[in-house]
Amino acid sequence: MMRDGLTAAQRLAIQKLIRAKSDREIARLLRKSHRLLNLHCRRRSSGSQSERWTDYEIRLVGRIRDEELAKLLRRTPGAVAAKRESLDIPIFSPQRIRWSSREIELLGKRPDSVVARILGRTRYAVQLKRHSLKISQCWENRRAWIPAEDALLGTMKDAELARKLKRSVLSVRSRRNDNTSIRFNRTPKHWTPSELRLLGRLSDAVIARRSGRFLESVRNKRVQLGIARFVPKRCPA
Repeated sequence: MMRDGLTAAQRLAIQKLIRAKSDREIARLLRKSHRLLNLHCRRRSSGSQSERWTDYEIRLVGRIRDEELAKLLRRTPGAVAAKRESLDIPIFSPQRIRWSSREIELLGKRPDSVVARILGRTRYAVQLKRHSLKISQCWENRRAWIPAEDALLGTMKDAELARKLKRSVLSVRSRRNDNTSIRFNRTPKHWTPSELRLLGRLSDAVIARRSGRFLESVRNKRVQLGIARFVPKRCPA
């Protein structure tokens, strides 16, 4: 008898069953799921080169990266790579998966996340392909633009038009950029005398927060006027 209560013959029989059946089937037949799973983990972790590959495992080869498949099947990456090469299956490379005409037709007709699930691709890959073909994004529950709304694009600031149409500023700006040639140039914010007096008297970061400017804008203005950087006074020890 062995320490776990199984004889050598019983252990050999269980190991044969492990190679032929799934864990659930073996556990159901022998009612010893914890022992069988422990044996299964030990068998997988041993990385035996003679371990037989099941049809299910072979169908996964080449569909995901060797390292990911090795973790999934509890095999070594070298064993997975060797099996893939023996079957003449090319290494998994998402960049090499070409887009078919039927896949391209789905772009822009459904949200990117939905198209990604349908095609088995990542959302980033779908978004990148759609941008490369200059296809507009599809939004769920999106309110369609009417000609009267399109006629207002560029006639006023995007924020003002967004409030009037009860749309987001991003939606108005994207619609204007995609459907018109009108572009708004941001006018630089003029420096007031009171703001100029703060340069060099306070740190650039404090002035940026007070004036609502970028830190680089404050720093560039101070350097342009030849004003030294603010250095806080140290208290005498």
